[in-house]
Amino acid sequence: MNRHFTLLLELTRKDIKTRYFDSFSGLAWLIIQPMLLLLIYSFVFVIIFKARVPEADLTGFVPYLAIAFWPWTAFSESILRSADSVTENSEIIGKIALPAEVFPGAAVTSTFVMHMIGYLAVLIVLQATGTAIQWLYLPLAVLLMGVLFVAALSLGLLISSISVFVRDLKHALPALMMLWFFSTPILYSISLIPERYRYLLALNPFYYFSSTIREMLLAGTWRPGMKDALAIFLVLVSFGIAVAFFRRVRPRFEDFF
Repeated sequence: MNRHFTLLLELTRKDIKTRYFDSFSGLAWLIIQPMLLLLIYSFVFVIIFKARVPEADLTGFVPYLAIAFWPWTAFSESILRSADSVTENSEIIGKIALPAEVFPGAAVTSTFVMHMIGYLAVLIVLQATGTAIQWLYLPLAVLLMGVLFVAALSLGLLISSISVFVRDLKHALPALMMLWFFSTPILYSISLIPERYRYLLALNPFYYFSSTIREMLLAGTWRPGMKDALAIFLVLVSFGIAVAFFRRVRPRFEDFF
């Protein structure tokens, strides 16, 4: 187990170095790309459409969006990157006896680590520009991001293993993630949705994370309850199912490489 964990850390370190530190553009793009998207969404919804989010009246639309946007970026990008993590390493998996789950694990871990560094930078910028970030709740938000990481890892394991058998899945995945993004109250508030449809959005798994992180870092409130226990329980169950599924289909990988 220690050997496998060491391998995971080494693959994560190598991935971070290759993607972000071997070139200045890679590290800069980590911040620039989400910032550009944030500016575009803010311009379209605030300037053009004059959108008003009741919950953002005190903080402003940009902080309201940014607080939930960065966790989503880490979550979605880690899933997209893990999709072909097994097939890209098919030669290694086919020749060396090692746990193949370390490859999607490294893809998810490296993406989360770097985006969380970017997230901290964004929080500092928001504070410097007048947004009252509730720093006392940051440790709780970090713990919640840890739960989100496990959720991303669960999906990464499932999708990377299925992609071995269904190669077109990685091409459909960006569109599916975009659909998931717009069906989650990140750009808008759930209060703007007709009441009879709100329960559908509330069933969206990411809604729990976006709304809770906003409560913590913007409002400085958090009332732990059954929804928190249920969310953690479901994530842990999903992770167990994902690991079991991955290991069940692992012996068939070489037949499809």
